[in-house]
Amino acid sequence: MRDYTLEIYKYYLSIFQSYLPFYRFDEFLEENQSLKKFCLIRHDVDRKPTNALKMAHLEHEMGIVSTYYFRIKKNTFIPAIIKEIESLGHEIGYHYECLSDENGNVEKALELFKNDLSKFRSIANVKTISMHGRPLKPYDNRDIWRNASNYNILQKELKILGEIYLEIDYRDIAYINDTGRNWTSSKSNRRDKVNSDIECNFENNTELIDAIKSERFQKVVFQIHPERWSYNSVEYYSQKFKDEAINLIKTFVR
Repeated sequence: MRDYTLEIYKYYLSIFQSYLPFYRFDEFLEENQSLKKFCLIRHDVDRKPTNALKMAHLEHEMGIVSTYYFRIKKNTFIPAIIKEIESLGHEIGYHYECLSDENGNVEKALELFKNDLSKFRSIANVKTISMHGRPLKPYDNRDIWRNASNYNILQKELKILGEIYLEIDYRDIAYINDTGRNWTSSKSNRRDKVNSDIECNFENNTELIDAIKSERFQKVVFQIHPERWSYNSVEYYSQKFKDEAINLIKTFVR
């Protein structure tokens, strides 16, 4: 099967489903990360929210729950789609990029975060957050929370369970992600990285399928960008060329 299609995405899920239970990130953090076996699906909805909706319905039909982190940009923050995805039993999270938006000003970024979180919470029950990497900007959006008092505001005042990059110990978790349209974590990937001791670099989807089928991964985060997963040939090649162009641009940005 051709990779980055809804058909093969369903196949990946069916393999995981044969031996791992699925949880949302809010459920995982509420369990105090004590689970011995799990698969957490993390969707970063950077663009094309309609693709996210298709994935959400597919997962719901399979009896699977996942988490969708939405940016608040004009063509991504679509309340009707966000509400429908949440109604299917999935978690909605905030995919923030406030430090990039405010060009490194932490104080302004925190205020922007609060305002945007309020907009999200007017339509969904947001409990967890995940930074957006913004590869063409020099800022790491997680730096808002490097100040302990700001992280205290996040958890105590804003009632967020956690920033999933900072709140989770990934050392024994297989972190499998499609960033850059490949399954090699260090390739075309500027910031979507975690400190894991589990090797998760695959040259192609055949290697990925073999690894999943072997059941050697008992703790998994499966990070997926819905915009990348196509449901027809026109969209498939359009997105493929776009991803390749962005990867080329990334090589000149440091």
